Parts: sequence; C-alpha cells; structure tokens
Amino acid sequence: MKADKIFWGIVFIFVGTVFLLENFGVIDFSWRDIWRFWPLLLVITGVNIVFKDSKSNTGVIIIVLITTATLAFLTFKGLTGTQKTDDVPWEWSHNEDEVNNEENKEFSTNIYNEDYNAKYKNATLSINGGASKFSIESGSEKLFESKIKETISRYYLKKTDTDSTVVLSFNSKNKKNGFNFKDTEFSDVKIKLHTQPTWDVNLNMGAGKVNFDLSNNKINTINLKGGAADFNIKLGSLSEQINLNAETGIAKVSIEIPQDAACEIKTSTGLSSKDFEDFVKKSDGIYVSPNFDTAKNKIYINLKGGLSDFEVTRY
Repeated sequence: MKADKIFWGIVFIFVGTVFLLENFGVIDFSWRDIWRFWPLLLVITGVNIVFKDSKSNTGVIIIVLITTATLAFLTFKGLTGTQKTDDVPWEWSHNEDEVNNEENKEFSTNIYNEDYNAKYKNATLSINGGASKFSIESGSEKLFESKIKETISRYYLKKTDTDSTVVLSFNSKNKKNGFNFKDTEFSDVKIKLHTQPTWDVNLNMGAGKVNFDLSNNKINTINLKGGAADFNIKLGSLSEQINLNAETGIAKVSIEIPQDAACEIKTSTGLSSKDFEDFVKKSDGIYVSPNFDTAKNKIYINLKGGLSDFEVTRY
C-alpha cells in the first residue's frame, strides 16, 4: 500500500472520529485551541511528501509514527484546551516576573460603538478576528455596539459613510495594528446591531465559535470564512433575498432559515457531510426547499468546505 494513502487515511479517520464523538456529546473538542498548532500540519505533510515514494517499509513506518504522534498531540490539546495552564505556544520567557505578570492579568470589559443615524439605509459590517467567540444579535439603539472582555483594547473600529450607506470595519490588532491570532484567542466578542438598515456582514476568522442571530435584521449578504470553527447562523424573513456564502476548512456550519422563506443550497464540499432535511436534490450539489418556486422571499446559500459538517434546518 502506498504511503500517501496511509497518511490521508489516518488524517480522515482522525477528523471523522472527532466530529462523530463531538456530535454525540461523547467529547468536548476545541478546534479553536488546536488552530494555534497549524504549522504541525505542514510538518506531517512534508514528511509524507519525502517518504511517499519509498519502496521500503521504513518510509511507511516513519509516516505512520509521526502522523499518529502529531494527531495524538492535537487530540490532547483539543480535549484540554479549555483548561488553560501556563503554556504559551511559540513564546518562552526566562524572566519569572514576566511569567507572573501574565498569570495575574486582570480582564476588563471594553466597549466599542457607533451612533445610529436615520439616514443610514444600507450598512456593511466587516469583521477580521483571530481565534475568538463571536455573537451578533439585534436590539441596540446604537448602529453598532460591542462588548469584549479582554486585558487590553485588542480591536479597533473604523467607520466610513457616504449619504445613506455606512461601512464599519471591526478588526483585531497587535502592537503594529496588524492581524494577530494570539491577541484574540481568548476574546468573547458580543455585538449588537440596529434593526433599521439593511446589512451586509463579512466575517474572516481563524478558529473559534460564531453565533449570529440575525432573524430580526434585514440582511442582504453574509460572507463567512474560517478555518477550524463552529458557525451557527439564524436568518429571518425581513428581506426578499438573502445571499449567504460560507468557505471553511475543518468546521461545523449550522444555518436556520424560516419556514416561509424559500431556499436554494449550492455545495462544493469535498469530503464534507451534509444534512439538508426537507430539501429536494435538484442536481449534483444543488438542493432546494419544496416552496422554492412559489415563495416570495428567497435565501441562496453557497457552501464550500474541505472537511466540514454542513446543516440547514427550517424553523
């Protein structure tokens, strides 16, 4: 048997087993916490490339041992990720005072907001974050309001507006205002949006969890990009047409849509699993709700993923 087939077989068994055990509640696995170790995937892929054409059993044994050891390490970190200890990946300090200061940091709640103006008819929110937990709900008197529990201000909010259109950029930052996964790995980002404008929402993140309840908002488009993440999106019936695009690596994507809205799902998902209950398969990779031709409101969902779990339900 070829070494590269053994390599990919082990990887698929690992990912599939973790998803299966997590779905049945047997384990609580944190994809967010193992995302920090993504360079290890480059290491084991490189080992596979070096030894895949080896005609001796030695190459196969090396691939199996290194791949198994790496995945075992990632399993351990994923299962114990929520129990933070004194490990700080990729950085080591020889100064005991610095280590103690890190352990004794106090968290505070930072608030970011922008006032609502009745002239705003269309609004765009673009979020760029690292490994965090993001939630969006409606109900704020502000155009945008966010509360984040963190040690320092790790995000910045920028607004630009022209006539009836407003654009908000909500980005993570490091000391040089660049993108930084480590800066946001423990952030719990809670966001509230005003219900009057029609929103475009763009999210680009590394790993973490997303809970977007947009059922009371008028939505035009939603674009989601993430690596190892858990996306939960709830949509409403206030817009005649909604376009949702999700592009993920190893992720779970759950989308809720209202019964009175028609829906078309297009998938390009590799080895991902799909659960589209009450949908009719129209052709390869295309599914529609039974009321697609008659309903006034329509939702178009485009899903792309490598090893992901996609689910669309109607409420």
